[in-house]
Amino acid sequence: MALAALAACQSPGELAQKPPTWSAAYQVPWETMANCIVARSQGPLVTVKPTFSSGRAQVVVNNLAGAVLGSFDIRQISGRTTEVAYRSIYGGPGTSAGGDAQDIADRCARS
Repeated sequence: MALAALAACQSPGELAQKPPTWSAAYQVPWETMANCIVARSQGPLVTVKPTFSSGRAQVVVNNLAGAVLGSFDIRQISGRTTEVAYRSIYGGPGTSAGGDAQDIADRCARS
């Protein structure tokens, strides 16, 4: 129950103020990575809200009630190098939170 209350209090802006749960650099164009993350993050219990701008994207993952669960920040570092940073409501750096999100990004980098 406390987790549900925590989820309800988070907004994408509030989550963006927290340190990333994890981040990694991939040798994939940022648009390819962003589109793949959007496609792979959607599911029967979550919705995905992507926002694209020049050289970057934000993909917010929400539960069916609309509460934010996590956020991918995707940005082009150089050429084909893309940084993905993920923030989770379930924990920050050094936690196991966001493991599924990292699996998604890793799979997108290999696609």
